[in-house]
Amino acid sequence: MTIPTFEQTAAWSDADYFAFDAVNASSLKQLAKNPLMYKHRLLNPIPKTSSMVLGSAVHCLVFEPLEFEKRYAVTALNKRTKLYKEWAAEQGDKDILTEAEHDKALQTALCVCEHPMMSELLAHPGTQVERAIVWQGLFGPCKAKIDLLHYSDEHGLIIIDLKTTSSDLDEHTLTHTMGRYLVHLQLYHYRHAACALLDLPYYAVEKMRLGALYVQTSAPHDTVLCELSPNTIMASADLYKDLADLYEGCKTMGLWPGYNKVRTVDIPDYYTTIKM
Repeated sequence: MTIPTFEQTAAWSDADYFAFDAVNASSLKQLAKNPLMYKHRLLNPIPKTSSMVLGSAVHCLVFEPLEFEKRYAVTALNKRTKLYKEWAAEQGDKDILTEAEHDKALQTALCVCEHPMMSELLAHPGTQVERAIVWQGLFGPCKAKIDLLHYSDEHGLIIIDLKTTSSDLDEHTLTHTMGRYLVHLQLYHYRHAACALLDLPYYAVEKMRLGALYVQTSAPHDTVLCELSPNTIMASADLYKDLADLYEGCKTMGLWPGYNKVRTVDIPDYYTTIKM
């Protein structure tokens, strides 16, 4: 497989990025569940949901606002009517938002842009947004599309992934959300991508911040930037290497196992006692 140059991937559309066959953060999250799920998701991608479309619209408004009208159509028409169906058929590949969803996306994107760190980085010449990268990595051909990638003498390396959520932004909720959805693994994969793109010595980056910016899609559209601690980054490095070994073993053997077929469980006491 020919690896495209960084200059080529800089001009990629979303269609170009998704069409290129390489390991990305989403597939690694499936591999971390089990190899069978990884293989299944390659052949059966998750279809878009309304929440996913809203999240993508927020991303577009924050990082590529001039592209919004090319990618999205907004309507007040009732989806059950013939008029709506005729209009929707004319929109081609555009994702469709209701006026309420459009307003929600605008308000959410505005609050993201008002976050102090985002506001500074979006205006900084050392920042790239929605940067597609392909490189030869631990999994062979790898790819990533980083929401915000910054590198400068002033700030060092900064990687931020934007996450929309309908949940609370308290520490407990965000910590478990990041862990459950393996956001640390995603950000660590992006670190590999950034170092390849910028030709940085991987284990000698003096200043580095890896984070996910969570924004509520409902009022008051609050925002919290969650940065990975040094301990989490080191643990993510071990996980990344273990997944690379697992991936290589599965490819070599041609076997993609699922969960263990039998297990012994200890049910917690609070499920086995009478509550009065």
